[in-house]
Amino acid sequence: MAFSRVEQFIETAIQNKELPGAVLSVANAKDVLYCKAFGMAHTKQQIPMSEQTIFDCASLTKVVATASSVLLLLEQGVIDLDDSISYYFPELKEMHEEVRIRHLLTHTSGFRAEIKFYKEGVAYADVIERIAKETGRKSVEQKVIYSDVNYILLGKLIEKVTGISLADYASKTIFRPLCMHNTLFNPPVQLQAKIAATEFRTYLQKHQWGEVHDENALHFGGVSGHAGLFSTAEDLTKFAQSFMKNNDSIFREHTKQLAKQSFTEQHEEQRGLGWQLYSSPSFSGQYLRDGFGHTGFTGTSIWVSDEKQLAIILVTNRVHFGRGCEIQRFRRIVHNLVALENE
Repeated sequence: MAFSRVEQFIETAIQNKELPGAVLSVANAKDVLYCKAFGMAHTKQQIPMSEQTIFDCASLTKVVATASSVLLLLEQGVIDLDDSISYYFPELKEMHEEVRIRHLLTHTSGFRAEIKFYKEGVAYADVIERIAKETGRKSVEQKVIYSDVNYILLGKLIEKVTGISLADYASKTIFRPLCMHNTLFNPPVQLQAKIAATEFRTYLQKHQWGEVHDENALHFGGVSGHAGLFSTAEDLTKFAQSFMKNNDSIFREHTKQLAKQSFTEQHEEQRGLGWQLYSSPSFSGQYLRDGFGHTGFTGTSIWVSDEKQLAIILVTNRVHFGRGCEIQRFRRIVHNLVALENE
């Protein structure tokens, strides 16, 4: 399979300083068909991107670590999707009893997109108490509101029912079984040279490098249900393959199908359990008209088409030059070119 057109497109975007670098991986359910690095992991330090570069996954954390942990707990009979979150956190009963686990997973809880806990000075230990006081939440299932609050709560839920941190539980049940050896929260300083730098921070007077980009996750100590995970294209490919048809996986086939089922058919945006599903408009592009995926603010994404038996992992450090990169357009064109090469 040749990828000359998509390589030229990515290289041109880098030359035009739309983004500093990227790694593209393409796989089917069993094999990696293509993996190549482009550009720079850190422009000032002149560190080239490599296939082993570690990226701040941003909101890919939601599906790779958090939703997947919830699915495994569902398989084990530890939780039920229709459990109220107040069943586990009685503090939430007065204001948020109607919110079920499935509402958090599918972004139909009604919570607003973000609470800036870091600006309010709310410690991670006090998050539940703060959310208990949250007013103005819309009714459940009224609309899809993509919200970090949902996944912060799910991270707390996982810790409550397992007795260990989200980082430890995800490592034990997902990353190690899938041989995702370079996937972790809070990477140690000795890994810094292998990590793609993200955004220039005025308060640091340098690029953020090796610590989580998301302000709430950073405030929480680097581990949260919504952000904080670091990984490589290789590891994310293994994870994406685990949700594909005909792949021997840590997830049961029924669980994979449940996760990819739409729970928001009455809305324009289709959502499964953690996954964004194909709907129009989508970041999947015009030639992948089925499937499921997720994105991360720093420039990371996964898209899987069961119909074409393709998993496309595109990881970039697009915020390195600021937030002006039209990353959704970039993703769509990359996906289009990959799909056309696969015909």
